[in-house]
Amino acid sequence: MKKVDFKNNISWIKDNQMSDGSIVWDDKGKCDPWDHLECLISLAIYEEHEPFHAGIEWFLQNLNDQFLIPPLFQNQQIVHDHFEFHHAPYLAVALLQYYYSTNNKKFLLDNLEVLRGITNKTLEARDKFGYFYWATDKKGLSDNSLITATSSIFLSLKCTSSIYKILGIRSLKLENEIAEIKKIFDLNSVRFNRDKIDRSRFSMDCYYPYLSGLLKDGNLVKSLQNFYVDGIGIKCVIEEPWVTFAESSEAIIALVRSDEKKFAEQIFNEIMKFRGDDGIFSTGYQFSENIYWPDERSTWTNAAVIIAADALYNITDKPKAILA
Repeated sequence: MKKVDFKNNISWIKDNQMSDGSIVWDDKGKCDPWDHLECLISLAIYEEHEPFHAGIEWFLQNLNDQFLIPPLFQNQQIVHDHFEFHHAPYLAVALLQYYYSTNNKKFLLDNLEVLRGITNKTLEARDKFGYFYWATDKKGLSDNSLITATSSIFLSLKCTSSIYKILGIRSLKLENEIAEIKKIFDLNSVRFNRDKIDRSRFSMDCYYPYLSGLLKDGNLVKSLQNFYVDGIGIKCVIEEPWVTFAESSEAIIALVRSDEKKFAEQIFNEIMKFRGDDGIFSTGYQFSENIYWPDERSTWTNAAVIIAADALYNITDKPKAILA
């Protein structure tokens, strides 16, 4: 794999950036800030400066005074009035990747105060047991914690710590918090999924603790067998005949971090067979009906494939924020 192999995917992401800087899923106009940042990470990998900066500016403009961002926009308008705590801190992953790609320390400095505000707000979302509340709204904190959201926050905080170190800032409090999160993390904790929804059905809860570095116990390959479909990739939901190429890509990143490169390469080669004639990936493939489903070619899916390709094949020969 080479960087040029994904030029059409990067073009697809840029083509779906709105005039305000937001990157929507596709022509239906939906924008999720976490997915938006996933796209920015891929743009940083390709040193696409103008769309990257426009995307960062949109993100900053939509943070409120509490350093939180709404979780969904439709046609450039806010849809929900709650906030999910894993969205805002993911900014650190995009910023760190941009620095790794460009060595632009000034850009980190320009965004330092915002990053500090986001970090402080995120750490405030830990409950008395040390787990992160999932969301908040006008009524207060959501009494629930999620495995994947916690893992994403952990990765984001590690990237924030890396940025601080690059800037010569020592933050013992943050380093201690990161160590404590890893120490207490338990997949079987009663603090997770207190809304009684069984999220072990979702592959993200299987691989994201490994992707983030919260776990490295040698069990990832065995756990992924519950979601792996030979010759196709990784299912999103355990009982559904539906492979998604973002989940497959994220699982590849988790496998790379877990030193399971052979299986990672196997999955990557399998999903590459599902590229469109123009090289663009659909969101997923429903293999019992032999159709791509849903009817979309989401930007964030294509971004995830790019990030996985760089993690697996080092197409940029530069550090990877996703592996921080």
